[in-house]
Formats: sequence, C-alpha cells, structure tokens
Amino acid sequence: MRKSKEIKTGKKKMKTWVKVLIGVLVVAVAVAGGLYLYANSKLNKVKKVKVDEKELSIVDVNGYANILLLGVDSRDIKDLKGSRTDAIMIISINEKTKDVKLVSVYRDTIMKMGDTESYDKIAHAFHYGGAAMTIKSLNQAMDLNIKKFAIVNFKSVADIVDAVGGIEVDVEDYEIPELNKYIHESSAIVGKKAVEVTQPGTQTLNGVQALTYARIRKGVGDDFKRTERMRIVVTKVFEKMKKAKVNKLDKIMDLMLPQVKTNLSNSDIFALASRLGKYKVKGTTGWPYEVQGGMLNGASYVFPVDMAANSARLHLEIFNQKDYKVTEKLQAISNQIAMKLNGAGAPDPAEVPIAPPAPVTPPAQETPQEPTPPEPSNNNNQGGTNQGNEGNQGGEEPQQPENPNQPQPGN
Repeated sequence: MRKSKEIKTGKKKMKTWVKVLIGVLVVAVAVAGGLYLYANSKLNKVKKVKVDEKELSIVDVNGYANILLLGVDSRDIKDLKGSRTDAIMIISINEKTKDVKLVSVYRDTIMKMGDTESYDKIAHAFHYGGAAMTIKSLNQAMDLNIKKFAIVNFKSVADIVDAVGGIEVDVEDYEIPELNKYIHESSAIVGKKAVEVTQPGTQTLNGVQALTYARIRKGVGDDFKRTERMRIVVTKVFEKMKKAKVNKLDKIMDLMLPQVKTNLSNSDIFALASRLGKYKVKGTTGWPYEVQGGMLNGASYVFPVDMAANSARLHLEIFNQKDYKVTEKLQAISNQIAMKLNGAGAPDPAEVPIAPPAPVTPPAQETPQEPTPPEPSNNNNQGGTNQGNEGNQGGEEPQQPENPNQPQPGN
C-alpha cells in the first residue's frame, strides 16, 4: 500500500511539474510573440523600397556585408524624385569579427551609369535611376556585393544627433566661419533653432550644428574633408547609440524609422539592431584613393587615376584580399575613364604606378586639416594634374550624359 501511495504521489508531482513547464513555455511563447509583434509594429514604420537584386551587378565578397548609406538633398523623405546624393557611404561589416569600416565615395567621381553607356558623377546616378542605379554603378566600379541600402535626408541627421544628446567633435578654427555661414540654412531646412559655434576645440554639437559641420566644403577641404567630417558624425552617433539604454533606443526608433527609406527587411533590421553592441568601427576612408580633378564637357569631375588599381587597393585594405584581380567589367570601365582623363588610349597597366597600401585611418586619428585645393585643367577634354586627395568639387545640376540614350530620372 505504501509503495502504491508513493507511486501515486510521484505521478502527481510529475504532473504538477509538467503543468508548470507547459505554463512557463506558454508564457515564454506569448512574450516572444508579443515582442515580435511589437518589434514589427516599430519596423513597419520604415518606408520600404523594392529593388531587384539580380540587376545590381553583384560581385561576391565572401565574409562581408556591404550596406549603402545614401544622404539625399531632399527636404521630404517621402518624395525623392529628382534628388541627388549629397553623401555616399558604404558600411562594410566583417560578419565574423563584427568589425565595421566606413568608406565614403566622393560624389563627383566619374563612373559608368548602371547599364547605360553614359559616364557621369556618381551623385547623379540617383537622379537618373534611384538607389538601384547608384548601387549598380558602385558595384561594377568597385567589384562589390552591395544589395541593401538606406536613404536619409538632412532632417534625419539633425534629429538623430539630438536624440543621442549631441556628439563631441573637435572643431578647427578654419571651419567655424563656414560652419556659421551655413548653419542658418540648415536650421531653416530642418526646422530647428540655429546656435552658432563661437570657439574652436572639442565640444558637444547639437543636431543643426553637426549637420552643418558635415555639409561644409568650400574653403575647408572640399568634398575630401567634407566626407571625413561625415564619417566622424556617423561614428560618433554610432558610439553613443551603442551606450544608450533600451528605453532611449526605443524612443530613437520611434523618431528615426519613419525618416528612412530602405530595402532592408524587418528581419534584416532586427538582426543588425540585435548585434549593435558587438559592432566596432575599426577605420574609415575616402575613395577613390588616388584621383585627379579635371573638366569634361564643361563640368568638373573627380577622375580616379586608375579605377582598377583603386579598387584592388580597396579590396586589400577593407577585405584583406591580397593580389586581388579586378573583373573584366571593372577593367573595361577603368580603361574608358583613363581615355576620358588622358584624351588618348588607355594606358598600359604595366606603366601605371600603383601606390603602396596604406592603413585605413582609425576614427580617433582622423585629422580635419585642410588640403590644398586643386587647379583643374582648362581643357574640356582632359583631366587636371593634381593627384592624391585633391580635386575640384562642383555643385552644378546633372549634366546631360555623353550618350544620347541617357538614363531617365528615377525616384
């Protein structure tokens, strides 16, 4: 009898634990489901854009995800028709180490426009064919695997800087006059108060100040230093977001997600957000590395001295691919640009000196020193003679592409 009672008691205890376990699992599933629905309700605020990835000229870069961040000159993120890209930045993520490197592409760099036979500034690709043409132009000029992108405008930059409580930046003497000259314009664009910067040195910039700091270029290093300032702003915001508490990140999401256009899926965004604390910005750089400023058909351009060599160096420094051999398509594009630059046949690759690899500049070591501006050639068919990180940056409207079958403006 005693054994029978013990068996019955044991069975009752087992049933109780089974019920408790089932209850815990039900609660866990309910919580997980609730969190999933909550996260999706947040992420559904993002404006999604569809792009056919088969049309993006993707070249495999194993182990790395490359996401394109585009800053447009549109005041309304809902209507991007006819907009140009004021900022073009590739966020390269090492999927194993979670190291992140930022690569700014100079917006006046001449590139082949997508599937067309036309060559124009990369900033104009968005005007002609939206994000898809911009991505395709970059992929075929750099041998990259960009599939995903995010688009932001001026207001979103100011808003996120304010949302994280401002960013600490070392402002140089020579930057202040230009910064204060345009800060009121930035203020009017984003609808926020302008507070001028009164002294140089390390200080906390608010949203309008940081936006203007990232925009200035004339007399303060042109597009080469402007892109560096952009990378500084992005890095500083990223570091502050990593340290933010969950409730603050939740508020930032509410503010920022409606101001973004992207083809990242909800699961893509969730995965990136879940790894935020693991990502580390290990370096930033501008691209192309070696350029000449010059004129073509009456417009100023940045000409890569050798597009193929610049791309091979990118694969070494960003992806650690030694002795990288560019694709035939990239080499053909490089040859065409060389012809436009030199006004003659493409140079013999054996005669073109390739600069030795240089380490990517860590964010803390980037210096906002002003480079010497270039003097472009007066010859409309040839490039200038200034090499390195110097070039003439034009802000004119998109010129008619050289080919009569020009690409049409896109959204």
